[in-house]
Amino acid sequence: MSTQTLATYYCAFCDTVANFFKSAVKETRFDPKFDSKTYRTLSQMSNYELQDIGITRGDIMHVSMGGSIYRGEN
Repeated sequence: MSTQTLATYYCAFCDTVANFFKSAVKETRFDPKFDSKTYRTLSQMSNYELQDIGITRGDIMHVSMGGSIYRGEN
């Protein structure tokens, strides 16, 4: 394997990894719909307080991105 071939594989691998992390970051905190203040406020609440408003800790990211929670109630 020559140095040129090794450099080509390395760059392709780096591009693949970089694109993966760009898409992962874009889908979370740097999404324009993401409200960091809501995320921070809900994250600081206790499990009891979250239960009182009808969400779980696992719902925080979804709610911070503007999603709603439906629990099967009218």
